[in-house]
Amino acid sequence: MDFEIRDAGPDDAEELLAVKDQGWREAYAHLLSPEFLAALGGDEERTERWRGILANDDGGWHFAVGCSRGRIVGMAGAGPALDGDAPQAEEVYTVYVLAEAYGTGLAHALVDRVIGRRAAFLWVFEDNPRAIAFYTKLGFAPDGAGRVEEFDGRRLPEIRMVRR
Repeated sequence: MDFEIRDAGPDDAEELLAVKDQGWREAYAHLLSPEFLAALGGDEERTERWRGILANDDGGWHFAVGCSRGRIVGMAGAGPALDGDAPQAEEVYTVYVLAEAYGTGLAHALVDRVIGRRAAFLWVFEDNPRAIAFYTKLGFAPDGAGRVEEFDGRRLPEIRMVRR
């Protein structure tokens, strides 16, 4: 698969969110109910909020998209740490590529675009071995911190991974 990486802008919000939602469906089918996953998306308020995020140049956020054949097939975002006790100044907020782009190098290229090789941290579901293996290849390692997020009425443990 050939792809192009570029910075995301406000006009990408709807398609970027569609990729994010499909990424959830493909990556978390073993964690979340089909009903919850099917209901993702279609929220105009959410799309408008993301247009604002993608237009905000002074927030320190950096979002990028990966395109193939004229459509977005991956997205990533990073920026200032959101945690009060962050182990690094930068946090990777989100990385999703469609299953059709798995193994192409797109996710790696997206992470490089938003944080380069700088120190950063991220949160990942504990029961997401594919993502944990991917982040390990990029130099991230669990630091022992954990938290629990609730989605779909389920308590899902996350681990923090840090790259120094």
